[in-house]
Amino acid sequence: MTMYGQAPRGTHAAVKVLVGVAVVVVLAAVVVVWRSATGDAESAAGPAADPASPVAVPSVTEASSAPAELATGSWLISLGGGSGGYLTVDGDFAALSSGRRTVLTVVKGLADTSCFSIRASNGKYLRHYDYRLRFDKPDDADLYRKDATFCPLDDAPAGIVRLRSVNYPDYVIHSRGNGLYIDKRDGSDGFDAESSFALEGA
Repeated sequence: MTMYGQAPRGTHAAVKVLVGVAVVVVLAAVVVVWRSATGDAESAAGPAADPASPVAVPSVTEASSAPAELATGSWLISLGGGSGGYLTVDGDFAALSSGRRTVLTVVKGLADTSCFSIRASNGKYLRHYDYRLRFDKPDDADLYRKDATFCPLDDAPAGIVRLRSVNYPDYVIHSRGNGLYIDKRDGSDGFDAESSFALEGA
């Protein structure tokens, strides 16, 4: 027999399920709206660091301790940063000495102002004569000016100066023991080391 005005049996349980589902959907919608409005805190903070991943360390640029490039001014000039002695005057000749540090004045080249000439305190200039380096009194002759002019090589490492003769471009200032000459480069590491000079401000 049908009873009017009364819900069929089992309807109450179904309503409960539907209400529960509706509540879950509403809560999920609220969470989505809230996250889109405020931003995901975890995303804003960025991904967690992976302990296995290497950490990039910012590089620190230290002040360079390399000697300056050759320029006009007063300098101490040494072979290999002082290990092979300092350029000095020995009578009429240029020499290397571990005991004496001679201040030399570098000026614009007598024969080429893009290069350099080196003058001792007595006014004499470093020049090559018969391939040996010596200090001679100034002379207005074209040959003297060229013999006393030297140009830095572009292929020297940082902090090192290698000088070629302006009138013998294939020849560079090269040490033979304590003596100094202009010699043709042979491409060896030993020769380059014997032709590598460093500067110290005086």
